[in-house]
Amino acid sequence: MTPTLIKRMTSSQQKRAHLWARLWLFGGWLGVVVTLVVSLMPPTLGNDDTHLDKIVHLLGYALLMFWWAQLIIERRWKLALAVVVFGIIIELLQGFTPDRLPDPLDALANSGGVVLGWLAARRSPNLINRFAALFAAHR
Repeated sequence: MTPTLIKRMTSSQQKRAHLWARLWLFGGWLGVVVTLVVSLMPPTLGNDDTHLDKIVHLLGYALLMFWWAQLIIERRWKLALAVVVFGIIIELLQGFTPDRLPDPLDALANSGGVVLGWLAARRSPNLINRFAALFAAHR
């Protein structure tokens, strides 16, 4: 929440805004856990030559970056770096599973998704502020 926006809110609106931020944070951590679990379980897309999994990696990490970028407004480059490192670590961990192998192209698709999510967050309004303002206006 921006300080200017918070100053204009009543205390009940501020509570709702903080509730939205906490819910958004919960959703972000849920996304991290789901990404980790799905990335380390046996693959479901198969091992064909369509590279459909690269599109899934790109879109999944774009969503993860976009989601967290709603919470972390300043110094998003640190967030982007953390998400890229998360993706690389997952790729390395896949080498320790019986059904998966690390793939540098997956790590590249993950990183491309981070850039895509970062750009989308820069070009869009902060959704947490929008939701808080929208629901505050209807009370």
